[in-house]
Amino acid sequence: MDVELMRRLDRVLGDAACSMLATAHRLRKPFVTTRPIKKIVVMKFFGMGSIIVASRSLAALRDRYPDAELHFVTFKSNQGILDILGMTDHNHYVDPSTPQAFVKTTLGVARTLRKAKCDLVFDLEFFAKFPLVLGSLAGIPQKAGFYLTSESWRRELLDITGFYNSYFHTSDIFLSLVYLSATGDYYYTGFSEFSTKYTYPRIEISELERAALRSKLVQHGIKPGDPLFVINANTSPDLAPEARKWPKERYAQLADELVATTPNARVCFIGAPNERAYVESVAEGCKTPRKHVLAGDLSLRELLVLFSEAKLVVSNDSGPMHLACLVDAPVLGLFFADTPTLFAPLSTDSRVIAPPLYSMPIFSVYNGKDVVQGKNVEAVENRIARSVPVEQVHREVRAMLAKRNAGKARRAQSMALADSFDP
Repeated sequence: MDVELMRRLDRVLGDAACSMLATAHRLRKPFVTTRPIKKIVVMKFFGMGSIIVASRSLAALRDRYPDAELHFVTFKSNQGILDILGMTDHNHYVDPSTPQAFVKTTLGVARTLRKAKCDLVFDLEFFAKFPLVLGSLAGIPQKAGFYLTSESWRRELLDITGFYNSYFHTSDIFLSLVYLSATGDYYYTGFSEFSTKYTYPRIEISELERAALRSKLVQHGIKPGDPLFVINANTSPDLAPEARKWPKERYAQLADELVATTPNARVCFIGAPNERAYVESVAEGCKTPRKHVLAGDLSLRELLVLFSEAKLVVSNDSGPMHLACLVDAPVLGLFFADTPTLFAPLSTDSRVIAPPLYSMPIFSVYNGKDVVQGKNVEAVENRIARSVPVEQVHREVRAMLAKRNAGKARRAQSMALADSFDP
């Protein structure tokens, strides 16, 4: 089912449904007794990257409610990332491929959660109504979510009304809802200290996985010892993809300059199977023969392994950029529509490029991410992306590689010094 259709239905039907549910919630509230939190449901539907960004909140829920059973509800397409994270007890999937599948799986998830008798739901969607409708269908008595707009029903339907602060990273915004549920502190006076306790999980990659990937890469002409650079030129197809893409020839020029910095280096262009044609058209512009299209050839787990092997990952603001952070890969994030304030990569060695233009970000949760400059987002051009020259990106690349090489030199020097003292 088309994402735009889902959003339209959410707007048209969601308001009416939530208004009725809010009235029922208000009338029932005096007769409901608060019960211990034994089963928690987290709902986040759009974006693999957003689920990764929410991983700190999952860790905090485990910490704050150690005896609680943790459920996660999302779209079926996000099953892979939840399997990799492994932070929840039960995962439930809604299939939006067709209207029939959507209705069937939604009702199935609602029945399963109702049978489980869950106590509290965290709605991590900022403006969609569907999670709160699903939570109500599932009979979950307590609801936590964000109150952004003047929808009177939202304040009535939510038992815990979170504060959306666009000056913070989305990872902190999600985490603030857990903090609020655990402390009741609506002024967030202890949030700074609270937030430092939780980081992204680090996915350990085994030597067996590294060897298997390198063996697979040999089939693409990449030798086991060749240094790897990774470029992700793709953006989510769900939200104005053309406005968020750099011109193809600039990705290709960047690839040529990357291999020129390192002997025997290879550039790997990644993507999903349905992105392969676009990725191939980008790679065709490269002058170097040391470019390789891997779009559609790697599983999500193999992509993680590739990131762990890479000297550098250059990625548009999208899911793979956040995925690379799970193995703490060095990441350069390119932001041509959204703001890194909200979505910057959170690996140890990361940088971002975002034009300092008054028009940035071109969309936000406050305009529903569907209206920009008085137009539908599909009508917005990539003029912001075109304002960023290749040299600006390569300058950041050189700085990151120089820092990385200096760190390796220091470590080698320290090891040599330590060996010199061995008897």
